[in-house]
Amino acid sequence: MTAPISLFELLNNVKTELKTAFQTPVWVVAEIIELNQNRMGHCYLELAEKDPDSDRMIAKTKATIWAGVYARLAPYFESVTGEQLRVGMKVLVRVTVEMHELYSFSLNVLDIDAQYTLGDIAQQRAKIIAQLTADGVIDMNKQLELPLVVQRIAVISSDSAAGWGDFKNQLDDNDYGYKFETELFTALMQGDGAPASIIAALNAIFNRIDDFDAVAILRGGGSKSDLSCFDNYELAYNAAQFPLPIITGIGHERDDSVLDLVANTRLKTPTALAAFIIDRAAAFEQQLTDMCHTVCNVVGRKIDSRISDMEHNSSRFVYAARNSISQRLERVKTFKTRLQGADRLYFDNHEVKLANIARQANLTSKMQIMAATNNAMHLQLRFEKAVGTYFESQQKRLEHFENVVDKYNPQTILARGYAIVTSGGKTVKSPADVKSGDELAIRTNGGVIEGVVK
Repeated sequence: MTAPISLFELLNNVKTELKTAFQTPVWVVAEIIELNQNRMGHCYLELAEKDPDSDRMIAKTKATIWAGVYARLAPYFESVTGEQLRVGMKVLVRVTVEMHELYSFSLNVLDIDAQYTLGDIAQQRAKIIAQLTADGVIDMNKQLELPLVVQRIAVISSDSAAGWGDFKNQLDDNDYGYKFETELFTALMQGDGAPASIIAALNAIFNRIDDFDAVAILRGGGSKSDLSCFDNYELAYNAAQFPLPIITGIGHERDDSVLDLVANTRLKTPTALAAFIIDRAAAFEQQLTDMCHTVCNVVGRKIDSRISDMEHNSSRFVYAARNSISQRLERVKTFKTRLQGADRLYFDNHEVKLANIARQANLTSKMQIMAATNNAMHLQLRFEKAVGTYFESQQKRLEHFENVVDKYNPQTILARGYAIVTSGGKTVKSPADVKSGDELAIRTNGGVIEGVVK
């Protein structure tokens, strides 16, 4: 048995051997599983390596980035990757191997390859997108039809986020006076707990799905490094299959997050999202106004046409009836004249026969006159009845058209809560139609509000 040595001697020997084996810094690939920065500016890490097949941890050690180095590496890393160093991130670091008899084994980080991490982030993101595609869900939310007017909005955001306040203020104070209903479902919008928190908010909205037209996920403000939570498979998987259209306004200029990719509609910021909703409502109102004008014009032309037809047909009926009666009376007069102008000699020689013929002719004439008169009266009654029936049906049609015109009357539309904005006598259809200093007239159900564009 060899003579025992002290623990200090043992660790000192290990330290000597390590210095001999690792005389120069080496590049090491590892995953950050713990990260803490103290008030002195030093950053303390715990690095690990996991089995790619089982995700089981197979190696682990401590590492340190001293304050002077960290002050240089951190801004550089964020400028390249758009993210801060965080737990769960895979890094390629240049380290020296350190061994201390009291503090044991550790690595001293001298440099970091930001491009490696950027590539790993892109690879992980591409992997998530490929999995969503393979699952057949990546376009499901995009296929939902977004309502023309989105008025009932479920909002997922932090209750203290500036983006939520900006979004609500812009909707409430819109230039058109539209009324929107918003309800906030609070959630974490950054950090490791954000995906689960947002999923919980989606589940809460699902339980009241009939109360809303769409879901708005807002963030706004903060650093780019806070966006990593939106590149999460579980969050994207739930959002893609959500039965209401999802609109994102996460508040960043870089490439879309995975959540943006699966959402129905993606806007850059909460204020851009609010403007999008307001513009859709304004476009719908303009369509409604145009349709109302079209209907009024068509109905007006049809009414004028019907009135003209009625007047024309009435004149034709009266003329036809009068002409028929006149012709019948003329025939009776002609027949009577012919009888009275017969040769008197014929009557002298045939007095008896003439008397009979005269009586018969007189009777026949009276009967024909009566028949003609009765026929004329019958035609007049039929004409009066037909004209009355026709005018009654046309009156009902006119009442129907009046109801249609009243339904689409701009005043009726104003009574529903809409408003019509004009400038210089022209309807304002878009913010682009006016400029600063233009006078506005906002016509509401209660009257006209005057204002100036700022």
